[in-house]
Amino acid sequence: MTSRFLFAKEACWDIMKENAVDFYFFSGTGNTLLAARAVAEELRKGGKTVRIRRIEKGFVPLPEGTALGIAVPAAMFSTYPFVWEFLEALPDGDERGAFLVSTMGGASGALRPAVKRLLEQKNYSPLGARDFVMPSNYANTSIPEEENREKTESMKMEAAKFAAGLLEGEAGWKRGTVLWPLLYSLSRKAFPWRLMHRKFPLDVDRSRCIQCGKCARLCPVKNIRMAEFPEFQDHCVSCQRCMAFCPPEAINVRGKNYSQYRSVEYYDLISENL
Repeated sequence: MTSRFLFAKEACWDIMKENAVDFYFFSGTGNTLLAARAVAEELRKGGKTVRIRRIEKGFVPLPEGTALGIAVPAAMFSTYPFVWEFLEALPDGDERGAFLVSTMGGASGALRPAVKRLLEQKNYSPLGARDFVMPSNYANTSIPEEENREKTESMKMEAAKFAAGLLEGEAGWKRGTVLWPLLYSLSRKAFPWRLMHRKFPLDVDRSRCIQCGKCARLCPVKNIRMAEFPEFQDHCVSCQRCMAFCPPEAINVRGKNYSQYRSVEYYDLISENL
């Protein structure tokens, strides 16, 4: 099947008329935060006020003249269930502009078309969407430092182009594969996430754990309860935050010896000044 059947040609969209952007993100190991910051930096150079907000903190009503930005990782054919819950709870957009940034290791599945459909249903005006390939953040037995730097630098260049496209009305929003409704439906079911949880069960090395509680504070679905040591519940979505930001690298997949990966530091992720 040729690519013309898989993707719609990128079309010109509305120019971002709003003077400000509230840019909501979720980031597991930091890749998506880096991409959101890169796009925000270029939008600020273009004269926009950009506030970067964490999805876990909840939605703040958009002031007049403010566009909506969304930045999330691709996961399980679209993105995490709690991200969809956030998006589905968005209020009516009143025709304000909205755009999407996603980070991925290989493909974003149904994410782009599913988010576009939801935004249109909620009366937002789609401005553009862009996927960025970022360093692999799972199952690394070693960290390819040079390759990771190249991917991050490439993302920054593409982010600048995407932001310029948003400002000029030329960002585009690729439609996605013809199978996206099936992929989206699969991503919203519980069993793929349960399967991932069972395939990659997390363990704590108690000889390393310093009982700091960062893992529990960072978990977006409250899957970690701090007793004497972290205790994992049954609703993990494998976002990898606990593994990535554990100071002594005490959390890992049971029976595996993966290298810890993160692209930002703990205080970057939780900072109120993003």
